[in-house]
Amino acid sequence: MRSRWTGILERNWPAKIISVVAAIMLFLFYRATSLEERFFSVPLNVIVNESYAVASEVPKSVKVTLRGSEENIFLILEDDIEVYADFSVHASEGQFRAPVKFIRKGSAQNIEELEIKIDPPEIKLELERKISRSVRIQPQLTGFPAKGYELDQYLLSTDEAIVEGPASHVEQLESIQTEEISLTDRNEDFYVRTRLDVKDPYLSFPAGDSVGFQGVITETVILQSIDHVGIIYIDLPSDLNITGAEVSGSIKVQGKQLMLESTSTDDFSLIADCSRIREPGEYDIDLKPIVPAGIAVLRYSPDSLKINVQRMGQQ
Repeated sequence: MRSRWTGILERNWPAKIISVVAAIMLFLFYRATSLEERFFSVPLNVIVNESYAVASEVPKSVKVTLRGSEENIFLILEDDIEVYADFSVHASEGQFRAPVKFIRKGSAQNIEELEIKIDPPEIKLELERKISRSVRIQPQLTGFPAKGYELDQYLLSTDEAIVEGPASHVEQLESIQTEEISLTDRNEDFYVRTRLDVKDPYLSFPAGDSVGFQGVITETVILQSIDHVGIIYIDLPSDLNITGAEVSGSIKVQGKQLMLESTSTDDFSLIADCSRIREPGEYDIDLKPIVPAGIAVLRYSPDSLKINVQRMGQQ
C-alpha cells in the first residue's frame, strides 16, 4: 500500500523536475555572475632536452585568466602563476606540440575556488640539434673622431665569442657585430664595454654576451706640398750680387693635420748658404729646407742651384 508521501511526490512530477533544474540553473547563473575575472600576461618557460634547441618562433608570454571571488583573485600576484610547456621528452629533430601548463605559487596556492585559464592552451615548435662554436667579433663603429684625429687601432678583450643554438642558425654565422660604438668627436683613447648585437633570438652566448673595446685615438698625419717657398741667400759678401737666380721652390712635408693647417707658406723656406763665395763667378750651391718643429721634410725642389755672382756695379 502506497504511502501518502509517495503519492505527493509522484503527483505532477514533470513540473517538479523542471523546477529543480531551473533552481540549479539559477544557482549556477548567480554564482557565475557573482565571480570576477582578472587578466595578465605571464612569461612562458619552454623546457627542452639539453641536446636540442628551439628553432622556430614561440610566444614569449601567454595570457592568464583568473576567475573567482574579487577578494581572492586580486590577492594573486603575476609571479604567483608559473607557466611552462615541457618538450624535454623529445630527443630528436622535428616539429612537436605540448600543452601549456601552470603551477600555483605564493598566495595562489591556498585559494580553492579559483579557475585558471591559459591562452593559448598549447604551443607548437621546431627542435634542432644544438651546437656551439667560436665566431669572430666585428666592432660596429659609427661617426668620426674630432677634426685632426683618427682611430689608429683598437683592441677587443676577446676576438671571438662562443655562440650556441640550433645547428642551422649557428653554422651560417661568419661574424658577430657589437652594438654601435661611437667615435664622434673623440680626441683621446677610450674604453667601453659593449654588448654583442645579435638579431637572431635563437642564439645565446654561454660565456657572456659583452666585450671590452679599447680605442686608440691619435692625431691625423697627412702629406702636404708647400709651393712658392721662398729661397733665401745668406752670408753673401756685401760687394757681390747674384743675377738670374731662382726665387722660389717647393717642399713636400709630413706632419699632424692640425699643425700643418695652422701654418702658412711664410713658415717654410729654402736656404742657400753663400758663405764660401768670395769672388765673382759661377757656383753650384746646395739648398737646405727650413720648416716648423714637428714637421718632417720628405723632399724639396730644387735641392741645388747654379748661380752667377758678379761684383756690385758690374754688368
